[in-house]
Amino acid sequence: MAVSTRVFEPPRPPRRWGLWSVCTLAVLAVVGIVVLRIVSMAGTCGEGVSEADGECVGVTDGAYAFENMKGLSGKIRAENAAVDKSGKRTVSIAYIEAMAGGSADRGPEATRQAVSGAYLAQRALNSERSTLPKIRLLLANTGRGDRHWGQVVDRLIALKDKEHLVAVAGLGQSNDRTAAAAKRLRAAGLPLVGATVAADDLSSGTSGFYRVSFPNQDQTAAAARYLKDQQRAHPGYRVQVIRDDNEKDRYNTSLYKDFSAAARRTGLDVDDELISFLSGDGAQETAGNELSLVADKVCGDGRPPDAVYFAARGRELRRFIEAAGEGGRHCPTTVLSGSSALGVYFDTGGTRHRAELARLAQRWKHSQLRVYYTAFTHPDISKEVYGARSGPFADFARAYRDEIGDPAALASGQAMLGYDATYTIGRAARRVVDISPGVRPDAGLVLRLLEQTNGKYRVRGVSGEIAFDPDTGEPMDRPLALVELLRPTDEGEAGKTYRFVAPLRP
Repeated sequence: MAVSTRVFEPPRPPRRWGLWSVCTLAVLAVVGIVVLRIVSMAGTCGEGVSEADGECVGVTDGAYAFENMKGLSGKIRAENAAVDKSGKRTVSIAYIEAMAGGSADRGPEATRQAVSGAYLAQRALNSERSTLPKIRLLLANTGRGDRHWGQVVDRLIALKDKEHLVAVAGLGQSNDRTAAAAKRLRAAGLPLVGATVAADDLSSGTSGFYRVSFPNQDQTAAAARYLKDQQRAHPGYRVQVIRDDNEKDRYNTSLYKDFSAAARRTGLDVDDELISFLSGDGAQETAGNELSLVADKVCGDGRPPDAVYFAARGRELRRFIEAAGEGGRHCPTTVLSGSSALGVYFDTGGTRHRAELARLAQRWKHSQLRVYYTAFTHPDISKEVYGARSGPFADFARAYRDEIGDPAALASGQAMLGYDATYTIGRAARRVVDISPGVRPDAGLVLRLLEQTNGKYRVRGVSGEIAFDPDTGEPMDRPLALVELLRPTDEGEAGKTYRFVAPLRP
């Protein structure tokens, strides 16, 4: 019998078009969700942080690293995670700034130093054994020029209950947007402790705003008294005033008005000729031209005044220094300005700025200018207040070295102020628990304790004992620092920039 060679073929299963369609649609749906999430994250930057005008603004616990805060944000996030893991009573403090710098005279390095101080305050508070509450630190970025303050403030208000937010520290720049942010936060019941703001009109007769920095009224009172002492010691000592006519800038406007008033009170003789220029807005591109003319008026006849009070920001002070030494000109006078003089070194970190700093150094050397300013604080102030062997500054400097970097950076005072503003809020929250052990502090209770930070109850800050005037919220019984701003090295390095001269009392 013949054997069949036909190969057995099993029947093919029926085509299940419906099943394949469902699976395909499911895969496409998952891919779509992933794509949407990626696009969404690209648009929002991270939880609580969204993109606006090419940068990420909002509030984060360190999970998102704002520009210039990389590394530091990771430390803050880790500390917050440790607090959460502890399961103990916690409160949150927000630090609000233009985190990438770029606001008038505050560069990115000054901002980073201030936030570093806030982080070290959080660590110091949380490391104290058997103490409550533990502190979470939130970073709030208002964007360059504080342009997005409104949405950031709304976010902070929304976090008041959710994150047990008890107060806001920071407020790096004195401008209209900072004032509006402070007003809205106070109206929402969130107290503020300013770290580096100076404009007078941020204070109010109503409670809610405090600061560890000094208002322009205090700075100019100290400056006028210093210059009057020079006139007493040196008969014929001439003082001239340079002012910025940009009335949209709260800082320089109040600096000029306050200095004029302080000069009258102290009997300081000031030259009748007022020299002025205009910065800001459309005048920004030509402010350098005007400052060249200013330098000609001050230095041109070879007999400059003995001292010049510069009622303007550090950004313009730098241009004046450059103009004074143009063409190898000598202008051996003393320039005295306010806290914004830090802006002379605005955004000048790294090798890319070496050439411009070398040029600044050359002109400064030719001019023979000496530049002083009324600084909010300086490391040597701690010795003046506490004595050489006491006070918290030594521990703070060690912590800065171990956690952040070279403690020489502390000479600018920015980290000290960020620390003191944050630490003062944390101590107020601890004081609430001291008085009522079973209570979890809220913004209202912390506000009441900040109001009472004066008299016998003071906070031992690294810049001195922190106490607030009960009527205005302004700092009390603590000295400013008269600091000489030193020129860069010939090679274009900032070097040892801030030399302590003397403590000053408002």
